[in-house]
Amino acid sequence: MAKKYKITIPESALHDTDLEPGDKLSLSVNHKQFNIRPANVIDQIPQINLWLYTAPALIMMVIFFVYIRSQGITQIALNGRDYSIANGATLLGTICGLVIFTITAIWTKMHRTGPTKDLYWRNIPTIVIATGLILVFSFYAAFWLLWRMFMDASFDIYTSSVMIFMIVAVVNYVMINLAMTLTTNVITNLLTIMIIGGMVFSILTNSSRDWWKHNFSFLGTAENSANFQFNVTLIFSGVLMMTLVDYLFVNLQKRFPGKKTLMLRWLLYGLSICIASIGLFPNDPEFHVLHDRISMWLVYIILILIATVRWLLPRVTKQFLVLSYVMGAIMGAEYIVFKLTDYLSLTAFELLEFGLAFSWILLLLQNIENLSSFGHNLFIVTVEEEKTTEN
Repeated sequence: MAKKYKITIPESALHDTDLEPGDKLSLSVNHKQFNIRPANVIDQIPQINLWLYTAPALIMMVIFFVYIRSQGITQIALNGRDYSIANGATLLGTICGLVIFTITAIWTKMHRTGPTKDLYWRNIPTIVIATGLILVFSFYAAFWLLWRMFMDASFDIYTSSVMIFMIVAVVNYVMINLAMTLTTNVITNLLTIMIIGGMVFSILTNSSRDWWKHNFSFLGTAENSANFQFNVTLIFSGVLMMTLVDYLFVNLQKRFPGKKTLMLRWLLYGLSICIASIGLFPNDPEFHVLHDRISMWLVYIILILIATVRWLLPRVTKQFLVLSYVMGAIMGAEYIVFKLTDYLSLTAFELLEFGLAFSWILLLLQNIENLSSFGHNLFIVTVEEEKTTEN
């Protein structure tokens, strides 16, 4: 007879779920680890009623149709004109998606039905704005690609209206799903997408194709036609990072109270402020000195974090320490090579330093997130052999 084993689930752990005694669970083994989930896979997916995302999309479609009809336009271009599907979808999709995202996030927080229950109310506006910027970047990239594939394509007013409906409905569904599953990992992904997407968006839309011959900061100067997008990206990336730090350290400081954890928190706040300030004070003549000093403060804070992470980060792993020191050494070597030789241009040096620094920051935030979650929802259980009575 095969042996049977049992795991006793603490009452406090069961209280944090929607499970009831007697409910069936499915157990799977992956990489020598147990994964226990509800037996019904549908229970793991956020349930979204069809009308929640189709009804607002239908309203947006009617608005688009009525407005275009009032202008006497019968043929609408896919992209590149004032009255185009791209502009209509971007405007209506962003507005509708943000409204639905905000309502869903507030509703789930008030009813404590999702991860947003752990967010501060002050965090929601920042996340909403960041989500809106990412939506705009996504719309621009998607329609830019479609324009390159289908140049001079245009559609009649009825087909265009249906396309608007389908696009807005998809955006609404994604926004509702995002608001219902808004965890620290999702916010970290938003931060990554926002910074990289903002940079790519600014590079694609800038007025000078030779921007890389100047420096990385050129994208934020008045000489670049897309400087507003670049600077806004930096400003809200800094604010979004501050929101993420604020969120993560609530649980981290409960588990690891003390001056070291508090110092780590304030250093990350300082890093966030520097990122936002670089966008707030671009490298234009009137802000040149201040811009350079803030950039240096940013570098100093990162170097301090790398040098002191051994003592400031609770339970830091050896692998992360080694990786931190290696990345710090590479950044230092690049600085020496840039200063003493002509091998690296200013733009190449800035992009390499930015890539390394940003990657390390994401790794640090991931480590903090793991520690924060580890202390918040960890329950110790024991696998016991179930005794059977022999007949």
